[in-house]
Amino acid sequence: MRLPVKAALVAVSALGVMGAVVSPVSAAPETAATKVASAAAASCHINNISGTTLNLRGGAGTRYSVVGTLAKGGRLPCGSLGQGSATGQTYTACGGTANDWKTVRLNGRDAWVAAECVALSV
Repeated sequence: MRLPVKAALVAVSALGVMGAVVSPVSAAPETAATKVASAAAASCHINNISGTTLNLRGGAGTRYSVVGTLAKGGRLPCGSLGQGSATGQTYTACGGTANDWKTVRLNGRDAWVAAECVALSV
């Protein structure tokens, strides 16, 4: 529940006798770089071209737990890396050996998928 500042001060004053401590919470301002990265990720999609269901992992490597799957031919929005990829643990998915991982958005969070198994669309 959010209270207007004046009402919050009255509530804090009333609670002050009980020893309550209240600190203001503020969000960091969105920077130009953050806006550009968000826009790039929003216009980008990861498409499963592997011919099979892919595991989505909690990090850039097969040692991370599976947090979801991407169906054959499925598509999800790019994650925080946008069109970029990150180097992680080597995998043997999709017939090769590589260590590049892409991020996708899954339930509002980043998940990682083997880059060799997907294609980007914007």
